[in-house]
Amino acid sequence: MRTITRTLMAAGLVAPLLASVPAAAQQPAGPADELRGLWLTTAYPEMAIRPGETESVPLTLRNEKLPPQRAAIDVSGVPDGWKWSLKGGGKDVTAAIVAPDSTESLTLELTPPENAPAEGDHAIEIHARTGSETITLPLVVRLSQAEDEASGLSLEPELPALRGTARSTFSFKIEVKNEGAEDGLFNLAANVPNGFQTRFKKGYGSEEITGVPVAAGASETVTMEVIPSRSVEAGRYPVGFEVSGEGQSAATELSLEVTGEPEIQISGPQERLSGEAVAGRESSFTFTLTNTGSAPATDLELSATPPSGWNVEFEPKDIAALAPNATAEVNVKITPSEQAIAGDYMVTVRASGGPVSQDVQFRVTVRTSTLWGAAGLGVIAAAVLVLGGAVLRYGRR
Repeated sequence: MRTITRTLMAAGLVAPLLASVPAAAQQPAGPADELRGLWLTTAYPEMAIRPGETESVPLTLRNEKLPPQRAAIDVSGVPDGWKWSLKGGGKDVTAAIVAPDSTESLTLELTPPENAPAEGDHAIEIHARTGSETITLPLVVRLSQAEDEASGLSLEPELPALRGTARSTFSFKIEVKNEGAEDGLFNLAANVPNGFQTRFKKGYGSEEITGVPVAAGASETVTMEVIPSRSVEAGRYPVGFEVSGEGQSAATELSLEVTGEPEIQISGPQERLSGEAVAGRESSFTFTLTNTGSAPATDLELSATPPSGWNVEFEPKDIAALAPNATAEVNVKITPSEQAIAGDYMVTVRASGGPVSQDVQFRVTVRTSTLWGAAGLGVIAAAVLVLGGAVLRYGRR
C-alpha cells in the first residue's frame, strides 16, 4: 500500500455544505463574508493507479464554525471487480463526527484487479450526508500501464564470457542501470564455484567496494574480478553477479573458461639438489621432471650453465611432451674441469619450452683425483730426500 504523492491536477476539490444560520446569529460577530460550513476535500482529485496495487486517497472532513456535525460516508461509482474501503483512525468506518473548527482525516483505499484493462477514466464519487444535506466529492481515476513507468534495475555486461589460464584475473565490466525514480545505494554480490575469489571495483578504479550508489535514471560501471586458485582444473565455470537494494534486485549470469597450463618441477637424485664429482671425471646424476600443471608440456629442452671449463650433457636432451601429473627421468652427466680444486660449485639445470621455463641450482662438491694425490706425495717425498742428502753432504763440512 502507498499513499499517493503525485499531483495530476494543480488544485484540490472542495465540496462545501453551508449551514443555515438563524437571523439572530447573523448579527455583527465577524465579517459578513466569513466562511462557515462543512467541507469534504482531497488534494488530488484525479490520479493514475496501477492494476493489482492498492492506492490510498487522503480525504479531509472540515467543520468550520458549526456545531458538531455527524456525516455518513459512502462511495459510489467503483468499477466492478475493484476492492475499496474507507478508513478512519486505521479502522473501517462509515460515518464521522467533526467538532467545531476541527478536521477529521479519512482514507479511501482503492485496489483494481491485476488483470483490469486500462479503459479510459473511472468516475468515483464520495458522499458525506448530514441530515438532509449531502456533500459530493467527485474523483477521476485511470489505470496506468506497467510499461508506462520505468522502474527497477538492469544489468548489461560488457563481455559475458572470458577465457584465460589459472594464473589469470578475469575482469567482468557490468553496467548497472537504475531505472527507478529515486536514487539508491545497491549492494554487490557474486556467486562463484569453490576455489575462486571475487572482488568489486567501481569503474576502472583500484579501490575495492561492496556497494555502489546509482542516481535515478543513471548508470554506473562495476568491475567484478574473479581470481581462480592455481590448482583449479581446466574447464568452463558459471559466475553469477547480483545487485540489490532499495527493495529492488537484478542478476546476470556470466561464465569464464580456464584453459590448461603446464608447470614443471625439477628434482635432483633422491630429491636432493647436491652431489659429488671428481675433477676431470664424468659423473652421472638422475634428475626427475614432473608436470604439476593442467596441460601437457611440449617441446621441452634441457640445458645447463656450469662453471667455466666444465662440461654438462643430458640424456635425453629433448622431451617431446609431458602430460599433466606425469614424470620423466633425465640423466645429467657433469664433468668438472681438470684444473678444478676441491670445493663446492653450482650448476644451473634448466628445462624450457613454450610457456614453461624452470631451473634449479645443483651443488657439486668436487674432490681431486687420487692420482694427483699420489703425485703430490711423490713430489713431497722427493723434496724430503733432496733436502736430507743436502744436509748430509754439507753438514759434514
